[in-house]
Amino acid sequence: MNRYSPIALVLAATLVLGACQETPAETQEDVAIAQSDAAEAIGEARDEARDVAAAATEDTAEARHEVAMARAQGDLEIHKQRCDALMGQEEVACNAAATADFEAAKAVAEANLADAQRVADSIAR
Repeated sequence: MNRYSPIALVLAATLVLGACQETPAETQEDVAIAQSDAAEAIGEARDEARDVAAAATEDTAEARHEVAMARAQGDLEIHKQRCDALMGQEEVACNAAATADFEAAKAVAEANLADAQRVADSIAR
């Protein structure tokens, strides 16, 4: 016959489980710690996302700038080749126009790059 009665087993189990149970204050403290840890992790993730977005914005802007400058340089060379078919003052005027168009395209490309860098800086903050 079993020397432990079912009532004694239930009582022992209740005492053991009761000793492991947290007090409301301990539970509240654990919840506060978990909330603080979660808030910190979210803040770190936001900072990292901001850094990635800023870098991507700047990288994209630099790539667009390179494309714009390559296009402007190519247009300049094409225009100058067409100018070579002219003579005298027409050739001089044509080359001046080609250079002016290049400088204008360059200024636009640089302004766009500067704007994008400002956006990237504002994202990073």
